[in-house]
This record gives sequence, structure tokens and C-alpha cells, in this order.
Amino acid sequence: MMATIHSKCGIGCILIVLFHFCGTVNADSIVVYPVQSGLIDDGSCCSPYAYTNSSSATFALTGCFSDPHYGCWNDRERGAWRWDLQDALPETAVMTSARIHWNHPNPCDAWSVYLWIDAGTQILSSSYCQQIRSNPDQQYSEQTYNASTFSWSLDEAVMDEALSGGYLSMVNQIGSSGQGCDLRSLGSEGVRIVIEYDLETCAGDFNQNNAVDVDDLLALINVYGSLNT
Repeated sequence: MMATIHSKCGIGCILIVLFHFCGTVNADSIVVYPVQSGLIDDGSCCSPYAYTNSSSATFALTGCFSDPHYGCWNDRERGAWRWDLQDALPETAVMTSARIHWNHPNPCDAWSVYLWIDAGTQILSSSYCQQIRSNPDQQYSEQTYNASTFSWSLDEAVMDEALSGGYLSMVNQIGSSGQGCDLRSLGSEGVRIVIEYDLETCAGDFNQNNAVDVDDLLALINVYGSLNT
């Protein structure tokens, strides 16, 4: 068929056929795991600020009890994670959604759940974690759920900034009045970002350079020229 097209209308028709096969969209997804994780705690409990790196697979995130007379009880622990999103998506990918997923070893009756999310490029530290809480790019406040797994949608503008800058960080809190939950931090069920995207492909991109160009045309002419000899 292509040889017939070539003989009747020349190179122009071949170009039309090639570009006709562009624009095919394939949906796909990628999972990104953290490159840094740690806990934020302090003896004052109600104002935790000291960040420490931790490679523990599971975090015990706890709350505290604050009383006007007795002060703070228990030791609050918040979690913090940072993801490297540089080159996370293929060059021609268009993100359609992104969510933070996490799992608990057992069902968690979670309440007073907070997420503070930032698209900055800094390494996690006590001061940066405080900055994230004070001025986040996105925030969830006073959330509740009862489940062994949960996910949180990420704003498109925040993800665009994170993908451009290369990093996304989050501080979270689960529980108050001393109650909290164990949370998978690392591993396959660790705190992770799932990005869904569409990828445009071209059936005529024979040299796989993400474009239909003159090199693809020459390759096609050469192949069909050989078939006609």
C-alpha cells in the first residue's frame, strides 16, 4: 500500500501518512519513593521541632495531651519525607493526577490528621520542617479516616512546581490526646507518590527520538524502495 502511495503522490503523501500516526496517547503511572525520611519530636510535646533522619521501615506517629493546668503529656512524633522528582516522568508525558499514598501495619482510627506539603528544594532539617508547617504550598487539616491505607490528592500547581524544581517534601501528623498510629515509612508500602500521566507516541517515529522528522521519512523511503527493487 505504501509503495502505491509513494508512486502516485510522492513524498508529500508519505509525510501525511507519517503524521497521521502521531498523537496516540498511552496512559501510564509511576511510583516514586522518598530519598529522605525522618521524625520530628521534642520533649515539650506540643511544639515538636527537632528533626532527625530515620531509615526505620515503620514510624510510630503519636499525639499529645495538652492541659492548661498539667501542661503536655506524652511525646508527639511527626513524620517527614522528601522525594526526588527530577526526571520522574518521560519527556513527552503529561501528568493527569498525583497522590500521596501510605499504609498502616494495622487498620488505623486516625484523627487530627495534618499534611503540610512543600515543593521546595531544601534537604529536610529542623528549620525546614518548621518552615513547611508555617508556609506550606498545600495543606490538609483536621482529617479523619479509619483504614489500613489512605491517599491524598496533590494539587496540580504544586506538582508542576515540584517536577520543575525536582523535589517535594511533606510533614504529617496523626493523632492527638496521646493517640496515634504506626505508619509504614519505607519499603514497597512506604509513603510514596503515585503519578498518573498520558504519553503521546508516534507510530512513524522509527528512530525513537520522540518526533517524526526527515530521518524517519528517509528510513521509510529506503525500506519501501528496497521492497520495490
